[in-house]
Amino acid sequence: MSPPSRLLVGNLDAETDFARTSGTLPCKVLETLSGFATLLRAFAGDGDELRTILRVAPERMADVPGLPRPRLSQGPTTARDGGRPLLAWAETAEVATCRRSTPAAEPDAEAPVHEVLWAVPPPAPENAARVNHRGFCLATARDLGCALPGARMVSSPAELGSDAWVAKACFSAAGRSRYVHRGGGLDAKARRTLEHLFARHGPLLCEPWMERTDDFGCAAVLTPRTTRVAGFHRQLVDCRGGFTGLELRVEPGGWPELSGGERDRFRTTLEGVARALRVAGYLGPFGIDCWRYRRPDGTIAFHPLGEINARMTFGLVARALVDRVREPLGLAPDGRVRIVFGRNEGGAAVRRVPLLLPDSAGVEAVLEVLD
Repeated sequence: MSPPSRLLVGNLDAETDFARTSGTLPCKVLETLSGFATLLRAFAGDGDELRTILRVAPERMADVPGLPRPRLSQGPTTARDGGRPLLAWAETAEVATCRRSTPAAEPDAEAPVHEVLWAVPPPAPENAARVNHRGFCLATARDLGCALPGARMVSSPAELGSDAWVAKACFSAAGRSRYVHRGGGLDAKARRTLEHLFARHGPLLCEPWMERTDDFGCAAVLTPRTTRVAGFHRQLVDCRGGFTGLELRVEPGGWPELSGGERDRFRTTLEGVARALRVAGYLGPFGIDCWRYRRPDGTIAFHPLGEINARMTFGLVARALVDRVREPLGLAPDGRVRIVFGRNEGGAAVRRVPLLLPDSAGVEAVLEVLD
């Protein structure tokens, strides 16, 4: 008798489960997230099942050498999904209801990242929720001495000043549920938007708005005994800081985009975040963001900790995906690739490999080979 298929859960809307707020994300957002969740096939094997939030037409999964085509399903996970290996984007209470017990085993140090995650015991969902709260990131940054000046939790518009700032819900992702203020007084529309955010999400994290010049990210896996760094990447963002894609080297290793001093500071920060997560009872995939910004005097500074995402990230997905396709696609080890999400406008890519074919709105995901 063949073993039961493994289940991948593409719950990219996990922030709503963590926050335990009423309602869901807008349907259009859920449709987009469901499409992008099919990239979790980078962690799948033949015969596995990939569960998305809403239905995704199977034909949108492009045929890519080196990537399996798991069977797609949609909807929530339930107790009926139990009894087989399960890997989720984020460890939520819903996911935990259908998990079988997992022994606390240390993954093989030589195993590829797309298999390592299946071996790491998941955290309790309440621990996952706690470390994904922006207050945890703020407290960790303060402990490590790298919190942004003036960063704080606020409970009403009256606590927000007239300088440029961004206010973010404590559970949010990809630029959702936040408000960017460019300076000056709040007009009536801005005040209504903020009041809605406070009413829906409670206290918000307020940080000074910085003129960012470069965005980076690092994907890692916290195992019972070690921290495995999967890879470093450059993040592609829009003018409001929203995530649109990422760029990475075909062969992982080091942080070549950072200067020597930046590398030392980032390494120390990554180690500190890993310690804080472990103390909080979290094991599994996580990612942190860092960036450069322009000071008022025009000089460039480095900020080593923007966010902590204690879940899968697209940086991790991209690393697993590139590792699996680089030989079948003949990618040069010293080359660079870019994964672009959304409405792709094309660019200076040497080669374009579709990953997710466009929907009716033109939303797609493409692997661009840059050199």
